[in-house]
Amino acid sequence: MPSSQWVICLVSIRFDIDIGPVVDHVAPHDVLTEEGKRLLTQASFPDCNPEYGHDLIFYFQMKEDSLGASNTHRKDAEGSRNGANTSVSTTVKDPTLRTLTSATNIYGATYFRQKNDASVPRGYVQQAFVLLSRLPYLVVHELILRVVAPRLCQCCPFSPDTEVKPVLSALSAVPFTAFELDPLFNPTQWSQEGVLERALEEIGGWPTPHPHVQYDVTLLGQSFSFITVTRRLQALGVQRPVGPRRHVMNLDGRVVFLGNKHQSMCEYSMLPLYTLLNEHLSNLTRIWELILSHEPLFIWSNTPSMASGAAIAVVSLIEPVVYNGLLRPYLTVQDESFAYLSQLGKAEPFSRSDSVVVASTNPFFFRAFDGWRNRLTVMDRLARSSGSAKVVGGETVGSGNDSDPAVHDDNTVPVVSRQNSGSACPSPIPDGNPSGCIPSPVSPFVLTYESFHPTLTAAKKSVARSASPSQRAHTALPSARGASSFTSPFSFLVDHRTQTAVLLRRLEQASHLNAEAQLAMLNMHNLDACGCSDDNVADGSEGGVGAVGSGDHGGGANNLRQFFQHNIADDIVRKFFVTLTQEFLMPVRAWFQVATSNFNLFHLCDPAIYAALSSESFLQFLKNSREGIPSFLSHHPYKKYSGMYKRFARGCLFQSFLLKLVDTKIRRELEELQLDVWAAEYTTERERVEMIVSLLKLVEREVAHSLDPDVVFVTSAVSLLVGMATYVSESLRDELMAAISRLKP
Repeated sequence: MPSSQWVICLVSIRFDIDIGPVVDHVAPHDVLTEEGKRLLTQASFPDCNPEYGHDLIFYFQMKEDSLGASNTHRKDAEGSRNGANTSVSTTVKDPTLRTLTSATNIYGATYFRQKNDASVPRGYVQQAFVLLSRLPYLVVHELILRVVAPRLCQCCPFSPDTEVKPVLSALSAVPFTAFELDPLFNPTQWSQEGVLERALEEIGGWPTPHPHVQYDVTLLGQSFSFITVTRRLQALGVQRPVGPRRHVMNLDGRVVFLGNKHQSMCEYSMLPLYTLLNEHLSNLTRIWELILSHEPLFIWSNTPSMASGAAIAVVSLIEPVVYNGLLRPYLTVQDESFAYLSQLGKAEPFSRSDSVVVASTNPFFFRAFDGWRNRLTVMDRLARSSGSAKVVGGETVGSGNDSDPAVHDDNTVPVVSRQNSGSACPSPIPDGNPSGCIPSPVSPFVLTYESFHPTLTAAKKSVARSASPSQRAHTALPSARGASSFTSPFSFLVDHRTQTAVLLRRLEQASHLNAEAQLAMLNMHNLDACGCSDDNVADGSEGGVGAVGSGDHGGGANNLRQFFQHNIADDIVRKFFVTLTQEFLMPVRAWFQVATSNFNLFHLCDPAIYAALSSESFLQFLKNSREGIPSFLSHHPYKKYSGMYKRFARGCLFQSFLLKLVDTKIRRELEELQLDVWAAEYTTERERVEMIVSLLKLVEREVAHSLDPDVVFVTSAVSLLVGMATYVSESLRDELMAAISRLKP
């Protein structure tokens, strides 16, 4: 079976009444050790038992050291996108926040099936179909599961499905059926193991993964298209000597490289912020400040899809800063890192330089994580009330500053959940029954004032409560079962009431627009959902989460475009926080411009140069130059507002943004460099060769240490290197050309 850079493995897990979750099948069969299988069942199987009438897709993460990869696949696993060793068969003992954060991520997606069936023990079947990957392509992972899982359900030996079931994930507003059952698929001729192996074999035949590329592929007879996210050069985070090239790039007619006119998308920007977090509009700017300040955050929800979706959405609030802290979008009590993480804030102190966000569905976490002072509860309104999913109230400790007291906000007023966030579904659903209201597939969701008004009212009341003197005197408020809430003792600096008022005003204005105007604005912003493509990408329309092409069984194209479609509220919230973060980063950008004014393209290719770009250098710049401070902080004196920048600059998020600034400058100078001007400025062969070698090594690191090397960058750099080599003597030119030719895709 060919290995795949897209997927490490596909796994089928079932719940055994006597021993718990059990791995039935793995493809490839030898990619996990027995210990790896055990750890996977602990990380990927739900830690709760919510009641709902649909299947779920949720996301989780593991560390490479937890995978337990077998010796057979060690060589195939060496191409980690972060350059870390991926061939281990033992787990990390006594983890620390630093080791958990620095270890290579394994991205997991679970399709969870729970089917009532009186003929089986306990009256229902529980199965989890899991995908593991080293690439953060969440949309691709979900599309693969939406194709493969229904066929696995049809082949289930315990309780096979005879019809397709709606599926809910963080990417969709309501449960929906992405693809109809394939009429040509005969489940009696297939086993679950055979389906997994066939799916992995076909994925292994796809073109190799690369960022910001449109793919048109087929899987198990189903054709669909998607667009991969953009990212910085992985080579910028690699300082080790370059080893042999590990993967051959496979590019063919199913690949379209997108130009600059197409909107670039970050790793987590496909999450619909308003749809997921509309019950917390009054708290989003506070949560944003917590993340930028490297404050820990614990998130609880009643379903895995909402827990993981909320966690990923929260860390995406700080874009364009790419979150590089410890993110566990779904953590179970059986997870190997639970013991350590639950001791943080108690026996183990939190690190001020590492950010950590953890989400769960187990109410026990409220007690186990009592050292985590920042807590967010996000309810999935599509799940029926259940005794196994109770919200446990927490107490606010400490106090904030005078303008923003310690926050404890329970949204017990009427709310608008993701089920009724658009005009197609304006009324709430009793007991979370999704069958009561299914949006029409004729047009995307439209935000109406009638549907938005309850959310607006709740947010305004929450802001008013936090501003009142009586509220400031309270250190705890009663918590209602099923209420979304946010508690934090953090001393906030940002003028949150003003910023929240701006956000609410923009949303309210948009809610008064008719459907045609809203869709026109979305098209003008070149936004079409979350990371898959429309058939007309070549005409300039940016792709969203998934448009089905030829070979679609049953009109899935309309369904995908409809249900993965962001509405204008998602667009407004996303752009609001991008702008807010950009304003906060203005002093950082100003410092970087000054600090690198004498650095050319070739200086920036050398990782050793980053030592000069330290956080202390930035903080000294901030002290000496106070221009560019955003309005939401400028009402504070330097001694106070500098506290937020100190917390940011001395943590991992500052380093993440620094690498992004370096990446941007490298790409810009690569595009602008003119060979004749370069040759005239640098006349000695020694200078020219040193510069050629510097760029050559950067490209080598990108090719050798990335599972998904940036082909557009590599191609541009190789073309430039070929031209530069013509300006050196013939004796060196042949040697350089041989090295350059090995880098060509």
